[in-house]
Amino acid sequence: MDVVLNQAELAAEIAARLRDEVAAAVKAQNVGVATNAPAAEDGASFGDFLKCVATNDVRRLRAVYKSSKALDETTGAGGGFLVPTQFEQRIREVGAPMLFDQLVAAGRGPLMLRTNAAELALPVLEQDQAPNIESSALIGGVRLIWREQSADVAESEPKFEQRIFRPHAADAYVAASTELITDAPQALEDTLVNLFGRAYAVLKARVMLRGTGVGQPRGIVGHPAAIGVARVTGGTQVENDTNTILQMIQRLLPGSATAVWIAHPFWRARLMATRLGETLLYTVNGQSLVYGDTLAGIPIAYSEHLPAVTDAGSLILADLSYYVFVERAGFSVAFSEHVRFLKRQSVWLFGVRIDGAPLVNAPLILADGAGTNTVSPFVEIAAGT
Repeated sequence: MDVVLNQAELAAEIAARLRDEVAAAVKAQNVGVATNAPAAEDGASFGDFLKCVATNDVRRLRAVYKSSKALDETTGAGGGFLVPTQFEQRIREVGAPMLFDQLVAAGRGPLMLRTNAAELALPVLEQDQAPNIESSALIGGVRLIWREQSADVAESEPKFEQRIFRPHAADAYVAASTELITDAPQALEDTLVNLFGRAYAVLKARVMLRGTGVGQPRGIVGHPAAIGVARVTGGTQVENDTNTILQMIQRLLPGSATAVWIAHPFWRARLMATRLGETLLYTVNGQSLVYGDTLAGIPIAYSEHLPAVTDAGSLILADLSYYVFVERAGFSVAFSEHVRFLKRQSVWLFGVRIDGAPLVNAPLILADGAGTNTVSPFVEIAAGT
């Protein structure tokens, strides 16, 4: 038998159904985008975070991701949203196959510092002054001075200088079709994570090697602290390369146990031929970096960011513990659907802020009394063939 509802019961049933439909719609709007990572109870994922940035869902960005606007101090304009810490780590891990991250993983990378401030002041020893013969430039001139009983203590103070690091902004501009954002959010998430993570690893390698220091970190190649070693001539190519390499090793800062060769890829064949008598300087498939190669027992990595083989700086011997990167904490991400509207593309803008430079300003003078014999944590080959 059909049940006939009176007007009040009908109204109550309609209201209940409306509440259920509204609740379902809200849940659907806030559900996390599909991702390779396990879904959190609140639907949190990097894909969902990107979706919230795209839709400017400030409420969810703050409540779920604790993300705030990243402001640009240089202009006063609002930037994108800060990427949550849990997703930063995923982005960084993507760069693991790249040169920079391999160096860090092997314990041969630069010093990495993070700051929440617009600049960071580091006190460092002045190591580029001529040391007393009883001291060393490595310790800033500090020395123990012999003293007779009851005599006054002679003064011997370290010399410090202050280095100011101001992280510079760098952005990655990525355009994606509106259809991709709508139809394949998982593919978008994986693509953007890989693109940004690898781009950041490449950026750090590039500026560490060849940064100009103007609006960006200062690199090693051509830096005043780098010693340029002239290429030996007069013999065969193998003899010349071998003797040049030996001279580069001689000019490396003593005690550089974590030194690494960094070479343009086209150096590899020439380096593999170097030898002392019948002994090859080059070994393959050792427990080392990139190709697993070593040169005179020192790991060697290859980088496309170095100059061509005939140019200065195409081969470097470096102790990267004397290089420091200062990173402003937090990546940022912004979204616009208007910049490339006619192409039916939306634009993602990822941002980082970073500064870096060698910790020495000039080669270090040995305490041998000559006053002219210098070494450095950075030795580069001069131009030539």
